[in-house]
Amino acid sequence: MSVVTISRQFGAGGHTLAESLSNRLDYKLVDRLLVEKIAEEAKVSVQWVEAVEREAGGLLMRLVHSMVSSSFIDRLLGEDRQDFGEERYIKFLSHVVTNLWQEGGKVVIVGRGAQFILPNSEDIVKVLLVAELPDRIKFLEEHYKISTTKATELVRREDQRRSKTLKLFYDGNPDDPSFYTMVFNTSYVNIQEVEDLVVHLMEKIYENGDVAINSKK
Repeated sequence: MSVVTISRQFGAGGHTLAESLSNRLDYKLVDRLLVEKIAEEAKVSVQWVEAVEREAGGLLMRLVHSMVSSSFIDRLLGEDRQDFGEERYIKFLSHVVTNLWQEGGKVVIVGRGAQFILPNSEDIVKVLLVAELPDRIKFLEEHYKISTTKATELVRREDQRRSKTLKLFYDGNPDDPSFYTMVFNTSYVNIQEVEDLVVHLMEKIYENGDVAINSKK
């Protein structure tokens, strides 16, 4: 198994699952900040770099250097690095995600359309987390210690952002279960149970294959 993609409705616990799953499998966690930090390493627009630097730290940069070579970035972007609009970003992102898979990187990728970028393959597991709206709001309240009003605002805003972003990759329903290996509703199954089920199913699916599952638990 080289790649696990985790797609999620905001507040369904996707990032929490990704962190625990990557630790358990000894995989590298590739989240939204890391992918954006790759764009910073490629020296795109100043505005983009400034926006990323407000959120990302030195550890992410070191991980980028260990996973994506500067020569790869140079070949992809060429000379015109400042002309980096939406279309070129999607192209760049797609190349980076595909490259991570092709190099057998053993990574967990959170969001960023990876479920649509990567093909259906025996060494890729695609997970989708959904939950009822009240439960997503409650999850944010409990895990991030914010008010109901703020949690509700975040869920609505991020749902809109997610929908807009995923339309760049696929114009239909991004939560269509046929795109995924496993779909979980965290209103009924907690994150620890989801983690156990994902690892168990990965082991079962690949127990007779060439891909090893290194579970620490």
